[in-house]
Amino acid sequence: MSGYLSATFRSMRHRAYRLYFTGQIVSTVGTWAQKVAQAWLVLELTGSGTLLGVTVGLQQAPTLFLTPWAGIIADRIDRRLMLLCTNWAAAVPAAAMGVLVLLDRAAVPAIMLLAVLIGIVEAFDKPVRHTFAADIVPTEDVTNAVALNATMFNAGKVLGPAAAGVAIGSAGLAVTFLFNVFSFLVMIVALTRIRPDEIRPRDIRPKKRGALREGVDYARRTPVIATALVLMTVTGLVAYEWNTAVPLLAREFSPDAAMIGYFFAAMGAGAIAGSLSLAGILVAAPRTFLGAATAFAAALGVVSLAPSTWTALVAMFVLGAVATTFRALAASLVQLESEAVVRGRVVSLLIMAINGTSPISGPLIGWMSQTYGARVAIGTGAAISLLAALASWRYLAQAAPERFAVPERADRTHV
Repeated sequence: MSGYLSATFRSMRHRAYRLYFTGQIVSTVGTWAQKVAQAWLVLELTGSGTLLGVTVGLQQAPTLFLTPWAGIIADRIDRRLMLLCTNWAAAVPAAAMGVLVLLDRAAVPAIMLLAVLIGIVEAFDKPVRHTFAADIVPTEDVTNAVALNATMFNAGKVLGPAAAGVAIGSAGLAVTFLFNVFSFLVMIVALTRIRPDEIRPRDIRPKKRGALREGVDYARRTPVIATALVLMTVTGLVAYEWNTAVPLLAREFSPDAAMIGYFFAAMGAGAIAGSLSLAGILVAAPRTFLGAATAFAAALGVVSLAPSTWTALVAMFVLGAVATTFRALAASLVQLESEAVVRGRVVSLLIMAINGTSPISGPLIGWMSQTYGARVAIGTGAAISLLAALASWRYLAQAAPERFAVPERADRTHV
């Protein structure tokens, strides 16, 4: 047991990573609390699933257009400095939303504008946040750090929505938004305490023409990366839109704001279980990635068929576990398969595949949920995701049979 725990948390041996992890988990709790508060505010003002989807889509639209360029920047500058800038910038719209709610001046156009501003900051933050962990741990611990980041993210997904559900009912929406401002300040303090000598030096190349095209071409020529990007794009379009789908599904079971928090918390609890097992024992290989993709589609289908609140919560727990495993394996494979000089650009393509689809998937899932019900929208996403996973099995087995083979135990890289 002690050996398993040592393997699972081995990245915590490094002081810089401990600081980064601590700051990130507080910040993630604040971010998820704000996501729930923002969704509840839109539904409270409009009662429209479509408008909720549009708001989510607007927040993610900058990811689609700006993240590839942010990946180029992440490959060329001090990543800690970039993280400091994005955390300061993210605190501004969070504070503005809290003040608007306090003054009872919140309106849908203002919420949408602030959502776009948040999205712009996130577009520049995500590539560097996902790659910075690789700068502060040794190469052999990179995939473990990625998995622990997933654990941290999903711990925030449990605590944030649960806290938001309590705060909305007791202290009001404004407190939830203002807590997120505080969480960014905690992250800023953690980043400033990381010493320069704790950050591994990188081969930072000068600016040149075609840098973005170079990253795209690299991803296209690498079958495992290309498969991960295509599969995450498809699932992002039809299924991976929790900020729209989960609130709408929860409202089908209860009109109480706390129910949204319970659904997110159940999903997050499962995600913690999934990411901890990922960190300790799961192998980062194409076969396990595609297995996780297939399990994700199956779990999504079970959620769409859940007959009661309790079965839905249990199904959300299972979905959280497999969705996190699926996503973390994609992130691990993309980073392991890419060279350090293009890693920021390639990771930015993965982020765009996962989050940049929201301008389409948010309104689409919102409209389908409002018209046919959230269960139908989720079930449709499950069917399409399953077809995409099966097609990926076939393609990768033919395009990269040497990478698709089961690896020898001695060569395995544990996540």
